[in-house]
Formats: sequence, structure tokens, C-alpha cells
Amino acid sequence: MKKHSRDHLNIFIFALVMTAALFVYSFSAIPVFAEPVVLKDAEKGIGVENESPERDRSLQDGTLIYSMTPVYPEDVKEGTYDAEVLSSSQFFKITDAKLDNKNGKMKALITISSTSYAYVYQGTAAEAEAAGESEWIKADESSGYGQFELKVEALNKEIPCAAFSKKKQKWYDRDIAFLASSLPEGAVLIDLAEGGGTIADTQEAAMKVIYIALAIIIVGGVINHFVKKKNYE
Repeated sequence: MKKHSRDHLNIFIFALVMTAALFVYSFSAIPVFAEPVVLKDAEKGIGVENESPERDRSLQDGTLIYSMTPVYPEDVKEGTYDAEVLSSSQFFKITDAKLDNKNGKMKALITISSTSYAYVYQGTAAEAEAAGESEWIKADESSGYGQFELKVEALNKEIPCAAFSKKKQKWYDRDIAFLASSLPEGAVLIDLAEGGGTIADTQEAAMKVIYIALAIIIVGGVINHFVKKKNYE
């Protein structure tokens, strides 16, 4: 085959591969992170932690937030607000949070989606074990779900919050972060840094890049195989 023809063929193959990759990127239904299995109590409808320890994984590994401005009590108007909270684990999913800012201190009443945890501790699992029960925050289950009152040093900042599993009888390290952007307009008195995001966002973008690369390799290999076969038969 002439060099000129090979060049045109290579360009055609490259264009075809890139088109296929963009198609995969745009329409792929493959989830980046599998949701953990949560069993349901038929009578109470309360989430129960799955027995398999390997399922107890964080949706966002490591740091929850980055490039965000920490927001302290003096940066927020006094009042009570609904707030969105990130959690490092889907087994410690926070479904509701009432943030109260008064006299230079913030606290929050959080509600999780199950009654799987008897206590939480504002620190690591190791610190919770060393602290003793008198310093643990006991769950209020009067609503049918676990509720805990926590101190909030700052919004947009990770708060270690170990949780004690009833079923496993052990502490798990959890991290949570209250999002300042979830407060109503005017509640935050400072300008927040733009362009912040979650590590889950970056992980998802990275996984999509991997999918594109795999599509390029696979589609390119298939096309190359048939082109070679045609040329050398």
C-alpha cells in the first residue's frame, strides 16, 4: 500500500476511534461508584448495614472537599438553617441537618438514614475507644432514625465523626462536612471561593477518562486488526 493511502487510512481510523470514544463518554450508563447494598427491615423500613465488611466503603475516598473557603460562626448570620452535609460513607448517609448558629458557636442536629449506629464521637475511632462512653454522643431514635447533636467548628471543613455500629460492635471512622453553599442566600457573610468541588467529582471525571482510553484501545485494536487482515490477505 502506498504511503499516501496509509496516511489517509490512519487519519480515518483515528477519527473513527475518537468518535466512538466520545459516544462512550456521552452515553455510557456505567456507574462510576456502585451504591452499597442496604437491606430493609420489612416492619420498620429502617436501613440495616450489610454484613459483608467489604461493602462498607466510602463513596468519596479521602478528602471530602477541596478549594473551598472554611466558614466559621462569625462568618454566618445567627439563626437556624437547613444544611447539606457530605459524608465519607453511604452507610452514614445524612438525610437532614438543622444548623444552629448562636453566640459565636455552631451546632447541628443531624439525622442519618438508619438506626445502625448507637453512638458517634467527634474524633477518630481510636480516640472514641480511648475516650470512654461518658464522652460518646448517644443516638436519639425517637423519630425512627438515628439523630445526633454535633458541634460544628466550621462549614466547608471536614469534621471527624466516628460511628459505633450496633451490629458489628465496633467504631468506624467517618468524616462529614457541612456545605456553606447549601445555606440560604445572605446567611453567609463572606465571599466563598469559586470552583470548589468534591473529590467524588474529580474521581468521576478521572474514571470517564479511563473509559475513553479503554474505548480508544479496544476500538483501535479491532479496526487495526481488520485493516491488516484486508491488506495482507
